[in-house]
Amino acid sequence: MLTTNLTEETRHFMNKSQCGHDSSQDSLAKRILVCCTERPHNRKGETVPGNVLPKPGECGTMLSNRILGGNTTEIDEFPWMALIQYKTAPDAFGFYCGGSLINSHYVLTAAHCIKNLNIPSHWELYAVRLGEWDLRQDPDCVVDTRGRRDCFDPYTDIRIDYAIVHPSYIPTSLYKFNDIALIRLVDSVTRLTHFTPICLPVAKSIRSKLFTNQVMEVAGWGATENGTNSPIKLKINQKVWNATRCKRTYHSHGMAINSNFQMCAGGEEGVDTCFGDSGGPLMVTERIDDSNVYFVAGLVSYGPQPCGLSGWPGIYTRVGSYMDWIIANLLP
Repeated sequence: MLTTNLTEETRHFMNKSQCGHDSSQDSLAKRILVCCTERPHNRKGETVPGNVLPKPGECGTMLSNRILGGNTTEIDEFPWMALIQYKTAPDAFGFYCGGSLINSHYVLTAAHCIKNLNIPSHWELYAVRLGEWDLRQDPDCVVDTRGRRDCFDPYTDIRIDYAIVHPSYIPTSLYKFNDIALIRLVDSVTRLTHFTPICLPVAKSIRSKLFTNQVMEVAGWGATENGTNSPIKLKINQKVWNATRCKRTYHSHGMAINSNFQMCAGGEEGVDTCFGDSGGPLMVTERIDDSNVYFVAGLVSYGPQPCGLSGWPGIYTRVGSYMDWIIANLLP
């Protein structure tokens, strides 16, 4: 949406009424199509409980006119991407991890973003940023082919209420088994309609998939405990490895991989999870009702140092294996 003089109620209705895009238009504003309905969905004042997960169609969709090839994302691409903000000093803040919005109250991330020996003990888990694209500007704006400046809605920082780390995660372990966590937000994002959650693999047909040789996507700013690598949100394709091959690769250096709870992807020189955020999503598309719907298949856990080494895949937490734990820990 363009930043114009719209009332909050009108902006809310138009956002929820978006129904596609016209790829023939070069302007972001003109690309977005709005379908008129009898009444707006999720009207202002409605709240969705935190223990309710959206269904495909309510999650995992985006209107971006995607450019295939290239590492720079479109300004409105992957609208579920979150940056986790830490308070590092009384007046200092920084982004050192990422995550995914999964419903109105929760962000999914990696446990090592919450409990990590490399994170100073005085750092405070502070807020989650949604709707970010370029860290250098707010609002995010782009110039179209005709020289016109299009601006998206400003980002939103939402305070963190608390975090839940998987009880079997061991911060001192090199293997990072059970590297998964949930962040509960103080405020609901239900009415902040330019954010869309990503779908979780709730259906058993999806959660049990191995995804071997399937090409997935990773996106982010390269946010780790060492800082961010890029001011603009980037993306890259990653192919999922055969589990036996991945185990053999890491075992040669004394590392154990549990393929029931971890998955391996990438391993192409220079383009591994350097572009992904710690805790950010490894995303797969599934065809549902003639639409491509994004699901989070994995979470960025760890990989070779330096990143992007040929023949060494990144390790991701297999989200489907933790669906029962996730659902059990979602509160209204």
